[in-house]
Amino acid sequence: MDSTTNENDYSLFSIQQAARACNLSRSSLIRLENKGLLTPAYTDPNSGYRYYDTNNISRILQIRKFQWMGFNPEEIRAYYAGGGKADELLDSLENKLSVLQQQVEEMRLRSHGVPDMSISIIELPEIVCCVRKYQGFLIQDKYHASYDFFHECIEKGIALAPKPLFLTNERTDYLEGKITSTPYDFYICIPVLPEKAPEDAVHYPACTALSLLVYGNYSNIDEAHLFLGEQVRKRGLTPAGYVRSIALVAPYVGKEIDPNMYCSQLVLPIKDTTHPVSLSQ
Repeated sequence: MDSTTNENDYSLFSIQQAARACNLSRSSLIRLENKGLLTPAYTDPNSGYRYYDTNNISRILQIRKFQWMGFNPEEIRAYYAGGGKADELLDSLENKLSVLQQQVEEMRLRSHGVPDMSISIIELPEIVCCVRKYQGFLIQDKYHASYDFFHECIEKGIALAPKPLFLTNERTDYLEGKITSTPYDFYICIPVLPEKAPEDAVHYPACTALSLLVYGNYSNIDEAHLFLGEQVRKRGLTPAGYVRSIALVAPYVGKEIDPNMYCSQLVLPIKDTTHPVSLSQ
């Protein structure tokens, strides 16, 4: 429209016309209205019929775009209430991008498909977990303990986070170049939604860590620990916590998964000037 255009010169559209133009159902438009995202240009007080103008149509299309980008109704309402200020939407989108990048990287790890090991230094994000202490050293001990505690968390109605569970192992033998058969304490860590975490949940802060990806079945897990310890010594690193064993692809995520397709991640928090961390669980 140019500066001489009078919007009042144009007729309004019925809800059927508006829905057709936006490729939505009539009920979808009403839901947008119920969520406080849309107000029809005119509602007949006698019949209750809704009518829409071109600005309504443009707004609906913009809302659909925001929804496709993953924004929730609260975020969209705040955008319009703030006069179009997009800072909060940008922050939200950047967070979503970070999560998506993590998901892509995880799928890349899962698709490796060849028994192998690869090592790198990574940044571990903060995570909140329900934690239970056990003792042992056999893989079977850890598997049964993990399953039992996972089952218990579900029974209690705890809101779980879509992240892999992990074990924190109180062992240091591998750092000395040996594997012992002495039982040690280990902690089953079940990630939970931070906003719904129980009071006794444990907060693991973000930290720098030495990461070793281990592909294939668990037959080489001792070898993997020894290699991790060797890399700590060679690189002159100082541990800042106990080693975590993260089950990226494991029996609990799918009984039909071929054991040769398992993917575990051994991560050892290390001292770093950016993320100082004290020795803990």
